[in-house]
Amino acid sequence: MAIKNIQILGGLGAVAVLFILFMTWFYPFSHFSLFKSYTYKPTEVLYHNDKTYEDILNKFTESYEKDLVKEMETYSGSDLDLTVMQTQYILPVFEQEWLIGTDPVSMDKISLDEMLVDVIQSRKTLLSLVTKEDYSREVKVYLVDTINNFLRLEEEIWYIKNGKYFSRNELNHLFGNLRNSFRSNFDIFATTFYETSRLQRR
Repeated sequence: MAIKNIQILGGLGAVAVLFILFMTWFYPFSHFSLFKSYTYKPTEVLYHNDKTYEDILNKFTESYEKDLVKEMETYSGSDLDLTVMQTQYILPVFEQEWLIGTDPVSMDKISLDEMLVDVIQSRKTLLSLVTKEDYSREVKVYLVDTINNFLRLEEEIWYIKNGKYFSRNELNHLFGNLRNSFRSNFDIFATTFYETSRLQRR
């Protein structure tokens, strides 16, 4: 009888282990997952003129750094262009390695929390510009659009972070969409809001 009980317990233990291994592999963020992380493998995407996101980001960064140096050398106090000054605190959110490269990256709740904090802080930085800068109506529209895009980013991150039973395929799709959202938001921020605000100052 004792041997039979041991066999039953052993069988139940084996089933439990197999169940946990199954959940860990197929549902990485579930309560039953051992590691609660997912390895996302970014793919290369080419944009206009066969340029990568990294090419576009580097071109903007190079131009922006010249703007920043010129601004600090030429102006001071209330004459400073706050759009230029505050962009240095927003740009890092678009420079995350998983947005630029194609190397596999491990995503867990901690990394999503950090990402969310950075996005929220960037949105607050943009909100501060609403009252501190005297933008034209056109630039204000672009600024509001950019802020709303950051809000949508927050929602996407929250959705992934709070999901307990997304399959690996679903997570791959969700992280792919989130990556595209970050990249699209960079384009809107850089080529519409930032560039238009700079033209207004000239």
